[in-house]
Amino acid sequence: MSIGSGERVRILVIEHENGTGPERFGQWLEEAGAEVVVTRPYLGEEIPTGLGLQTDGTQSDGAFDALIVLGGSAGPNDDADNPWFPQVRDLLRASIGGEFPSLNICLGGEMLALAAEAPISRRAHPQIGIYELGATSAGESDPVFGSLAGEAMPAVLFHQEEMALPDGAALLFTGSDAPVQAYRLGDFAWGTQFHPETDAGQIARWLDGNDLDLPAGKTVDSIIAEVEAADGELVARGRRLATAFVDFLRSR
Repeated sequence: MSIGSGERVRILVIEHENGTGPERFGQWLEEAGAEVVVTRPYLGEEIPTGLGLQTDGTQSDGAFDALIVLGGSAGPNDDADNPWFPQVRDLLRASIGGEFPSLNICLGGEMLALAAEAPISRRAHPQIGIYELGATSAGESDPVFGSLAGEAMPAVLFHQEEMALPDGAALLFTGSDAPVQAYRLGDFAWGTQFHPETDAGQIARWLDGNDLDLPAGKTVDSIIAEVEAADGELVARGRRLATAFVDFLRSR
């Protein structure tokens, strides 16, 4: 498939629960020339099968060029409460196999790892707030995440589940005591543990009324303050990542 420089790419975004939408990352994708379509299966909205791609590699009307799977409070195999999860994992297996690109954030990254049969474990204590991450050599040369390489990168983490690196995956970013922070499977499937889409306002909403065992030495107010303090860098890096993903889709 080849997309002309003036054509808009279409990206399907799967939102798993209220309050976990694409936020400003979706805006940055649109600024870079993408049409972002959000589907909310928790409200009964359907997830397109195969993203509308035909078996010969061409696209049907209304098809999508890529998939983004967002985060949420569930575990990646919590199918009983989220009956659409098996369908999402099937789509991610197709992405791993090279059928279409995908970018999968936090829970989405864990679902991608699970689709590749990597172990998922539950941490004794969650990671919440700003953590410093760094690119690996594979990350520096990656066509999408290479846009973030350079000096140490502040990133927002908000997770209690933790994934191992799938067999055959390239580790792109690491940091903290959850070392798998971004990785790529095959040529088209990316997963992150960190959140490029979020901001202090969304973090405050996630923390409100959430009975979490916060990381040692942190409070709700201190977490919100550290995310606010890093916001300029979060915006710059998030916008670069969104632009690089759209540029990658155009280059296919």
